[in-house]
Amino acid sequence: MKKIHQLTIVLIALTFVVGCKSPAPSVQGPTLKKNPYSTSEFLSHDTQGIITLRGVSDELSGRAEAVEGAHKKAIQHLFYMGFPGTDFKNPIIRKGQQVETEHKAFFDEFWKGGYKQYITNNEEEFYACSTSAARCVVGVVTFKLNYNILRRDLERNKVLNKIGF
Repeated sequence: MKKIHQLTIVLIALTFVVGCKSPAPSVQGPTLKKNPYSTSEFLSHDTQGIITLRGVSDELSGRAEAVEGAHKKAIQHLFYMGFPGTDFKNPIIRKGQQVETEHKAFFDEFWKGGYKQYITNNEEEFYACSTSAARCVVGVVTFKLNYNILRRDLERNKVLNKIGF
């Protein structure tokens, strides 16, 4: 009986020592990149061809830049990542962002303001940055995007293949 009692004490002590041991330091792997579209979201697909997106800009110096940044983040999220759990779960452009260098002329014009022709409704909110910079804003933009016309123009400019081809 004494041996069982001693064995129990040893097992409890061993469990305590192993349980309290600090975990081994994790091996540092490659650092993960921040998702540049993480502040974008798909809100709704109310009517055929129109989707509602929300984008949040980075901390920028002006309101116009913040709105453009928010639009760009949300549209790029739609283009290159899709929105899992929605009708747009797959990215529109499966080649990835390299397509912007392959079709540089189209995307230069598109990001300079050409994308605005596909936006039908735009609600903007602005917030001060967390930094101490005097002129710094973050824009949150909720907007409706005419997906059908955008897709048609991407196909016409050979950025995308037509559906079924």
